[in-house]
Amino acid sequence: MRSLTAMLALLTIAACAGSPASSAATAASVSVQSGDLPSGMQRCDLSGDINAYLDHIKTKDPATYTSTKTQWDAAQKNGATAAQVVFYTDSTANCASVESKVANLSSAAYKLVVNFVIQFKDETTAASGYSSGSIFGIDQATLKSDGAPVVEGTKTGLGPNSIVLSLPIANQSFYIAVWQNKAFMVILGIINLDPATGQKVADSTNKRIH
Repeated sequence: MRSLTAMLALLTIAACAGSPASSAATAASVSVQSGDLPSGMQRCDLSGDINAYLDHIKTKDPATYTSTKTQWDAAQKNGATAAQVVFYTDSTANCASVESKVANLSSAAYKLVVNFVIQFKDETTAASGYSSGSIFGIDQATLKSDGAPVVEGTKTGLGPNSIVLSLPIANQSFYIAVWQNKAFMVILGIINLDPATGQKVADSTNKRIH
């Protein structure tokens, strides 16, 4: 019995030692994943970390490259340490369209998801990034500027530092959410998917922040 007890103790120690610690969240792990979206949506090759994204658009869309690089440099000066950019559409052809028209995605007639996740050095700088300025051209003032109805704060389900705009325009529908949670700031834009799907994607993304 003593030898059996000792063996069980050793097995327990080995199992504990072999159990991986919970991985820290990263910009890549927080960003929108395929499983968050309806079937048929596919991740575009343009997606990746901010440096890969910038390299990808440098020659294809110089104007967007310059503005995004300027915004990323400014974000880094304010405490940003990493960023992930992801795009999803409903076809390979539409992914190609995204690559050719990065600066004009708001006119998309197809289903489109655009997601920027910015990781900051700590929660304080992330909160400041949300409340005090524009990151990648998006901020609270921009979303409110046309007088469209927005939901803010805890009512969004995304935390106190959050804002959601959801509305139809002509033959398109838009769901835009911007929020800060811990050391992360998330920008999520969804075109031509219903608002309930937009909220589901936002909730799934937010739950991966830990």
